Amino acid sequence: MRRTSLLALTVAGLVLPLSACSGGGGEQPAAAEGTPSATPSATQAASGTRPAAEDLLSFRCVPTADPTVWVAQGVIVNQAGTADYRVTVLVASPGSTQATARRIVIPKVVTAVETPFTVNRLKVNPGSSPSCRVQLVRLG
Repeated sequence: MRRTSLLALTVAGLVLPLSACSGGGGEQPAAAEGTPSATPSATQAASGTRPAAEDLLSFRCVPTADPTVWVAQGVIVNQAGTADYRVTVLVASPGSTQATARRIVIPKVVTAVETPFTVNRLKVNPGSSPSCRVQLVRLG
């Protein structure tokens, strides 16, 4: 079961770097796929979590027919024992100081199995030239 919650973030104060994907208008623009990087200091941010950028096999984030709402999709490949993952996705302009992100928890991701996820209804935060950023952490 996936749990979704809203999280108010101060973008400038994020400990974990977030990977950017394409922005722009239109219904189905091409999206950049990439893997976010994570810093060792990120493990200090939340006890019991660790950065898991290396487990994010693919990520795509694009606007819907309504350019103020985006959708993100990705695939996780767990490289260790069965674990829960938390995905945080943010759509905001570079340099934004406050923004709202969406979080989902993907429970019991099995080792070496491609596990897809989707985050729907991502609201675009105020500003020009929004881009999508993702953060993946392993819980527990």
